[in-house]
Amino acid sequence: MKLSTPQRTSLLRIIRKTYTSEDVRECVQLCSILALPLIRKKIVSGKLNLDIIGLKERDVVIDCLADLFRRDGAGAFVSVTTFFEGYSMTSATLTDDELLIGLRKLVFMKVHSGILRLYNEVDPVLGKILRNLEIAVHKSDLFEETHRFGEACLHPRNMDTLPGHAPMTAEFLRQQFFQIVLLHDSLPVMLKKVHWIMCEQDHYQRCISLVQVALMFKEVYTLGWGPAEEAEVSEAGQVVQSMDVQQLADQVCHELAGRKDRRNAAGGEETGLRSTYLSAVRGILLDEFAFEGGAGRNYFEHLKEYIPGLTKTVYKAQHRTTLEYLAKIAKARMRSILKHA
Repeated sequence: MKLSTPQRTSLLRIIRKTYTSEDVRECVQLCSILALPLIRKKIVSGKLNLDIIGLKERDVVIDCLADLFRRDGAGAFVSVTTFFEGYSMTSATLTDDELLIGLRKLVFMKVHSGILRLYNEVDPVLGKILRNLEIAVHKSDLFEETHRFGEACLHPRNMDTLPGHAPMTAEFLRQQFFQIVLLHDSLPVMLKKVHWIMCEQDHYQRCISLVQVALMFKEVYTLGWGPAEEAEVSEAGQVVQSMDVQQLADQVCHELAGRKDRRNAAGGEETGLRSTYLSAVRGILLDEFAFEGGAGRNYFEHLKEYIPGLTKTVYKAQHRTTLEYLAKIAKARMRSILKHA
């Protein structure tokens, strides 16, 4: 695929914040063209079940891309402009291929995060397993998490990923996994067994979708503990407490978003960017309070999850002070709530 002249012009105008309504329509159509094949591929591979989500594929496209075209108070499309600000070159000097590759990467990330959110909304248990799985991966030294076409994938750390081989199928991993898993294995134990399977075989690439692993783990919990809705997901040998730290983190971020004495708590930032900061703060709170020792991610890594393409230079210059301030008062509020619980 090549960028047409109108597509390039419209994308550059959006990046420069000089767009017209026609430019927006052009870019929405372009992003939809990029997103639709990926979503269809996920449907065919079983990574996206429309019956579970309750949406048609076109609705999934719109839902996943909605955040990409959310504007701040000044009318800027924060996700797009921030992403391309992370490039070492100015947007005007980017070639058509570089612009298209960058936009495709951004769209794929939005699709992946959007699908995770949709699953979390309709299947809270799977959402909890995904969150705990990501925390376990960050805390262990077994896997590295990378992104392929915007999708989070796991591959064994310090191992040859066998890139020239065929992709590992979910069916192969599932067959091998259910030969050795025990119904009451904890999440870290199951993760170790997945690691062993991937390292011992040399027929497929040593890389697998994070969602596929989570779905497999959920099946174990369902078989071992009855209805999935009643399952309590274990991480690092701990059962998530009835006082849900995730709910407390949501509460604190909601309170923070509604504070009128923010002292420009979001640095006087626009609504869209402030929401991005609070999303990062929520992850920081979960690392700090959900499990001992946190997941080892720094503030920059948390924010980069919501601002693809963010560089450390841009982070230090534009975001660090605000994010650190918000995290500081959010942590203080969490400690207060937990102390009096």
